[in-house]
Amino acid sequence: MSQDEQHLRQLDREWNEAYPHCDIEALNRIIADDWKCIDGKGHVIYKQQLLARISTNPNPFASHEFDEFDLRIFGDAAIVTGRLTGKGRNDEGDFTLEQRYTRVYVRRGGVWRAVATQVTVVPS
Repeated sequence: MSQDEQHLRQLDREWNEAYPHCDIEALNRIIADDWKCIDGKGHVIYKQQLLARISTNPNPFASHEFDEFDLRIFGDAAIVTGRLTGKGRNDEGDFTLEQRYTRVYVRRGGVWRAVATQVTVVPS
């Protein structure tokens, strides 16, 4: 396994742990300032919107699991795909959420950062 592959796997694991734990500092470090996302509802959001959303909403998951990790590296760009399954409780009661995601990382000045994300909710 190459050094880049090891680093990107670790960076993506850090993202996966930071998000449900509302770790704004880690997400701020991982996500590029020009990051753009299409979320599970089809909305376009940007880094500051994501960080604000996370800081004002508590973690909805009682449990979560990330799996189906796949990484492809193309020089200074990399694509990660995976799946999140989360269980929790909200105002409407207990829920299970499954979604697949694609994240694009780019190396700029020797540093890998996420620049784009696409989230698709898997119908139950």
